Amino acid sequence: MQVTVASTQGVGAANEDTVHVSPTGVVVLDGLSAPKDLPMGCIHGTPWFVRQLGTRLVNLIGDNSLSLREALRSAIAEVNGLHGNTCDLDQEAVPASTVVMIRERADVLDYLVLSDNVLVLDLGDEGIETVTDKRVEDVAADELRAALQGPTGTSEHAARVSELVSAQRRLRNRPGGYWVASTNPDAADEAITGTVALAKVQQAALLTDGASRLVDTFGALTWSQLLDVLRVEGPAALIGRTREAELADPAGERWPRFKRSDDATAAYVRISEPLPLSSGAQRLDRGRRTGSSWRGGERSEGHTATITTAPQEVAAALGIQPGDQVIRRTRIYRDQHGIVAHSTSWIPEVFARAVPELVRGERLSGGTSLDLIARKTGRHAAKRTDITAARITTDEDAKLLGLEPGTEAAILVLSALFEDAQGRPLEFGVDLGAPGRTRMETSETAL
Repeated sequence: MQVTVASTQGVGAANEDTVHVSPTGVVVLDGLSAPKDLPMGCIHGTPWFVRQLGTRLVNLIGDNSLSLREALRSAIAEVNGLHGNTCDLDQEAVPASTVVMIRERADVLDYLVLSDNVLVLDLGDEGIETVTDKRVEDVAADELRAALQGPTGTSEHAARVSELVSAQRRLRNRPGGYWVASTNPDAADEAITGTVALAKVQQAALLTDGASRLVDTFGALTWSQLLDVLRVEGPAALIGRTREAELADPAGERWPRFKRSDDATAAYVRISEPLPLSSGAQRLDRGRRTGSSWRGGERSEGHTATITTAPQEVAAALGIQPGDQVIRRTRIYRDQHGIVAHSTSWIPEVFARAVPELVRGERLSGGTSLDLIARKTGRHAAKRTDITAARITTDEDAKLLGLEPGTEAAILVLSALFEDAQGRPLEFGVDLGAPGRTRMETSETAL
């Protein structure tokens, strides 16, 4: 994933938002402001709390064996251990934060949202999905309406906000109230979580409520337009536009809110595009150079092997009669976006006795099928013939590539025939590229 972030302070004394990024995850926190006239049981304060919690979260979500809820539970407990001896963690007046985070895991994207941060997911043809937790708006309704009455910046308005925060604290992290990350690890069980196929996600945004308000408070943008701003201009530009709108309504008369400008943090995530299909020649070259034919992040699975009758195309390639016995080996290549290709190797049945590994339904060890054949029979691949074709998926193609029945999509079909020095066929391979796995080759010719 490619991530760009921006975070700016609002009208408070410090920025109580924080954002943390790792190679596979993003965490955004929005610390809950505490009015100066209300007590606080922690001597460290909210900015310290969100930094400590965020640092632990971004480290914990790197462990794919932990669910995001488990990571949040552990992070809260760890931060409790940092100041349990110096601060009163049993009272209502303790630091708290909203949470939104995502994690790439194999070919899926995990997410967690707790309280009113916003996660925006662009799912391509399926549209834009937003995830947020608005339970805080369902409690202390009378105090909430009063706190939203302007003008902001007055002592009367500040008193109404303090009354709201006092009421919300009494309902925080308990049944019938609302939930945030604070000192109670059980809050993790109340978070909204989900998993989506990584191949579906084109881009995403993680926003504190100070950065989402151009859409959900001001109505100046749609979610799609917000993503456009993030993609083209960047997170800092989104926050800049938000500040311009706030300055046009400083007293909160047009857009009622608790303060003129809130801390604002935006993380824009561009999911890397599916890589093109490697040709057999590219895999062979990569294997010779690196010892592995796989690209970074690629893996194979679903290995099968059997002796079966040769289809006409295979028989013609291997110089045998249709219906003759042949070894068929299959596997699926995957990366973080899903299936890359379904690969089939057709090998003359004569090698079954010399190389028994070829008829075992498991990944080969000690090299490729051609390596094993060469080592055990002395017949080395000396010539390779490649054919690249394209077609619309058949029902059988769709089944092999894990597509919905009836799917009609353009795919690449890569075939390769390997022969020894005497021109005798050793293997005929066929790769079916998944939809979208295009391949581009360039060349230069002096004229």
